[in-house]
Amino acid sequence: MLIATAVLALAVPIHAHEGGHKPDQAPWQQASGWPDRIVATVDGNPATSISVNWRTDTSVTATRAEIAKALPDARFDQLAATVAAQSETIDLAAIQRAGVRIPVAHNEGLPGAAYHSVRFEGLEPDTLYAYRVQGADGKWSEWFQTRTAPRQGPVKFIYLGDAQNGLDSHWPRVIRAAFQTAPDARFILHAGDLVNRGSRDLEWAQWFRAGGFIHGMVPAIPVAGNHEYEAIGLTEADKQRALAFLWRPQFRLPVEATLPAELHETVYDIRYSDDLHVFVLDSNAPDTAAQARWLDAKLTASTSRWRIVTQHHPVFSSGRERDNARMREILLPVLLRHKVDLVLQGHDHTYARGSIEEPVQKPRRRAARDERGLTTMFVNSVSGPKQYKFRENGWEDFAPSGVRLNRLGENTQFYQVISIDGGTLHYAAYTADGLLYDEARVNKAADGAKTIAPQKSGLPDTRRFENSLPYSGTGN
Repeated sequence: MLIATAVLALAVPIHAHEGGHKPDQAPWQQASGWPDRIVATVDGNPATSISVNWRTDTSVTATRAEIAKALPDARFDQLAATVAAQSETIDLAAIQRAGVRIPVAHNEGLPGAAYHSVRFEGLEPDTLYAYRVQGADGKWSEWFQTRTAPRQGPVKFIYLGDAQNGLDSHWPRVIRAAFQTAPDARFILHAGDLVNRGSRDLEWAQWFRAGGFIHGMVPAIPVAGNHEYEAIGLTEADKQRALAFLWRPQFRLPVEATLPAELHETVYDIRYSDDLHVFVLDSNAPDTAAQARWLDAKLTASTSRWRIVTQHHPVFSSGRERDNARMREILLPVLLRHKVDLVLQGHDHTYARGSIEEPVQKPRRRAARDERGLTTMFVNSVSGPKQYKFRENGWEDFAPSGVRLNRLGENTQFYQVISIDGGTLHYAAYTADGLLYDEARVNKAADGAKTIAPQKSGLPDTRRFENSLPYSGTGN
């Protein structure tokens, strides 16, 4: 959602640029009269609306988009409807705060840019639509095709942990492999740290280029990570961490009016269908309790069969010498009280899947002998090349919480494909070369009781630093 430039200016970091020279600029980075950085998102009812953001140079102060059903006819566009865009201009190189101009060193030399968004409404559920967006008059994008959500029925989506680094080198292969594996995915959930420096325009240019047309076709559900937050302030004493100023112009996301303004478009929920409800939290915000209360109320009211919570910082850390105790203290009781099915996270640059289980209850269908009762499954993952070592004792420190570690991985880029079909949720984690690394199948009975089947036999050996190529940083 687009908001006033004056508000956005408060979220720009201060950094001294290394060496005092102008930063490198890729030839495809600077905005023009042509639309670029096109991304579909969800900020309304996904069954009847589609939201889209894009960028141009500042000469474009008003523009529009078109949408039509994706018919087989060659000139389907004759039936296209036009929607006026909301537009705003952003100064990339500096902000004004308290009457003082604060330079953004890593955007030095860049002219401003204009950001535009539309929400196409009144659409039909589970229907393929084609849309295009305009920059300057007559300068149109290609037609993108994307499908509205079903009221109910099977849903498949992609989940990616931290991209963050290697956005123009190592990460593109992962998002593209994920799309190859699941070209019918309805959305992509990005679990935070999409880039390394949230106000650096070049990194966003790389992130958008890596996904290319995928961003325009498969709606994004982005989570704010700690690298989407940066320190701002006129003095050392005045510094505070705030959401990077490029987040809100680039992603049109739901605004939860009951939460403070600083959490708008970082804490939200999307009821994707009768079968799936997604809740997005901002684990960077200092007031975790307010989000826990919000989540508790939302889960109480939710009627969807499957409920998934996502945030950046893990409830159960998997990176060595990392821990987020306040998540377990404040958030975990809410997750367990509502028996949230799946929690998807990032931050720790390792792979971990575990669960809190419960006895198989009766009467209900007879569970297979090797199935276990399930309360909540937790996953941490990473899609970029930045890699950490796993905790030395696994999740043993968290045993009092009842969690059990089922599968781990190091020094590996992953993507996940999650499918929901009625009472079955299928989870699959793949390495960047498309090989299945981990798998779990959760069955949910009509009364809400769940069982989880053990991981499939024949999976690769556990990947560790010791049995993989030497790690020498994030690459370039």
